[in-house]
Amino acid sequence: MKRLRWLLPLLVGLPLVAMADDERARIAAEREALSAGFAQEEIECQRRFAVNDCLEDVRRRRRAALEPLRSREFDLDDAERLRRAAERRAAIEARQRERDERPPLVPLPELPPREPTVPASAAAAPSTPSAPRADPAPARAAEAAQRARAAQQRREEAAAASQRVEERLREREAAGKIAAPLPVPASVPSR
Repeated sequence: MKRLRWLLPLLVGLPLVAMADDERARIAAEREALSAGFAQEEIECQRRFAVNDCLEDVRRRRRAALEPLRSREFDLDDAERLRRAAERRAAIEARQRERDERPPLVPLPELPPREPTVPASAAAAPSTPSAPRADPAPARAAEAAQRARAAQQRREEAAAASQRVEERLREREAAGKIAAPLPVPASVPSR
């Protein structure tokens, strides 16, 4: 409990971030001071006959001295996670309250059914009740012919583009600018 006494103000709601930053700065300064002292001790160990035993003793004391600092950092991290989680929950709850407070969506009135549209070829013909309806077959045949012409034009454009690419490749090859092919991936079995 004594270890967490400094953590209580963080959880109470005081300026959390500033306090946590100050505490992290103190921990960093303390760690730096400890590390500098232990580094000096390691240098002194190099002058002794039993270097390894001395170094092991210094390292053991360093770990023991740094453990409380690590523990305080872990506590700060936990408090920061708790604070962020509380903020996130509060934001979610605020959005839910806002959504609940909005007036419900009013359904749109039902529209009357649309009348079928008349094709352009039929609209040109006079509309008299006694006149028979125009046969849609010629209009469909004309549309099909137009689609076929458009498809043929696209095929021709694609063939021309392919021919231009092949011509550029031949020009590059003649100029000696041939790119090496990509290597075959090792994980793919060859065919």
